[in-house]
Amino acid sequence: MAQPDTFGRYRVIRHLGSGSFATVWLAHDDRLDTPVAVKVLAENWAHQLDVHHRFMEEARILRQADSAWLIRVHDIGTLADERPYFVMPYADQGSVADLAAKGPLPLDEALRLLTEIGQGVTVLHGHGTIHRDIKPSNVLLQSSPVGQRVLVADLGFAKAIDGASGFTAAAGTPGYMSPEQRGPGGDLDVRADVYSLGAVAYELITGRRPPQPPVRVPPRRLRPGVPRALDDLIMSALAEDRTARPSDAKAFTDRIRAIRMAPDLRSELPWWVRHRSLWRRAAAAFCSLVVLMAATTGAAASTTGVLTEVRYAGDELHLAVPQAWARQFHNGRAVPSAVESDTASGVLVATDLEAWDEPRAAVAGVFAALLPGRGYDLDSVLSGAPCRGPVERRAFEDPEWSGQIRQWPSCPGRPGAVAVASLASKHREATLYLEVRQPGSQPDVIDRIVSATRLAR
Repeated sequence: MAQPDTFGRYRVIRHLGSGSFATVWLAHDDRLDTPVAVKVLAENWAHQLDVHHRFMEEARILRQADSAWLIRVHDIGTLADERPYFVMPYADQGSVADLAAKGPLPLDEALRLLTEIGQGVTVLHGHGTIHRDIKPSNVLLQSSPVGQRVLVADLGFAKAIDGASGFTAAAGTPGYMSPEQRGPGGDLDVRADVYSLGAVAYELITGRRPPQPPVRVPPRRLRPGVPRALDDLIMSALAEDRTARPSDAKAFTDRIRAIRMAPDLRSELPWWVRHRSLWRRAAAAFCSLVVLMAATTGAAASTTGVLTEVRYAGDELHLAVPQAWARQFHNGRAVPSAVESDTASGVLVATDLEAWDEPRAAVAGVFAALLPGRGYDLDSVLSGAPCRGPVERRAFEDPEWSGQIRQWPSCPGRPGAVAVASLASKHREATLYLEVRQPGSQPDVIDRIVSATRLAR
């Protein structure tokens, strides 16, 4: 469709986007001096009565619901060729899809968005309507004097709850629609939207869409530190059996709100997720494990005495870890949790991978990230201290590495000690970032780990 000059009194500025049945334009209301979005039925559907009816029904639902959580309809009209259009606020900050494209969101931001999306869907359910196409691109973001507004939009597939128990054509977007929507049939209810809310939550938390049902990989496996309550909620929303899902959008939203208000919520992304240029995908990795030479064992009687080598990143990184921390990985029973990208690699070896980011969990382990180039001081890679206790700072240098170490002998609210290090290789253009957690303070442990860790030459 060529760009028109006007729709009624609305002066067209530019094209914003097109969907299956409609095109959206940015326009200006000269009378009220404000930008608006105008949604117009596509030319090829102008004479399809069912599509025409669906387009008008979307406008009616939005107008009648008239909610701050839904995109509102300000005006409606008809073009010379009898195609209808309706006028909405202009969402100047794009959509949630634009945010999701950048990767996982900080937990508090993701939970805020989910709460507001859920409130919009709750309004629809209270209005007697199932959305049937909830996804990030159908949730718009608009500036407001009190901050960002979240607006659920695009009700092109919406259906009255009372009419959803009869024959219903397949509708929705793969990856976000419930199993019961995937083929023609009937007996839909509001739990179809709950599945979609779970799919959106999965993507905002992990940075990737959930796989086709059945979903078997929980968010915590892709993003350590996700609260168990949130993990359980998302997986229940994505259940194939809808009786296992929250009963409606309100039930889902109430639980999201309670998780967000929890006093111990850790809102920041883990370090390796915050620095998104490095971590683009989670992956299982083949790691070969061999015991290092006896000269590296130290005091064999202690829990950190014997060191084991984990080879990672194509055998480039030979990471030394206390053998007691890596017992679960011996004999092929498990594989360390690994993240990698085109520019960096990292590996986590711990006594409990799932609990690594739990604030009160007594977990011992090592997270190592191999960064390209040198010159990463700890302030440049840490947006905040991993511990609130008193910190000890010192330089480190040996024949292989040179850099900084910070150690917290104890952490308020977290059992055990924490140490971090940023160490430049003396033989390669590479930097090693380490985070070491142990149940008690043994200041020499990180030195022993670093001294026994090397890069292939």
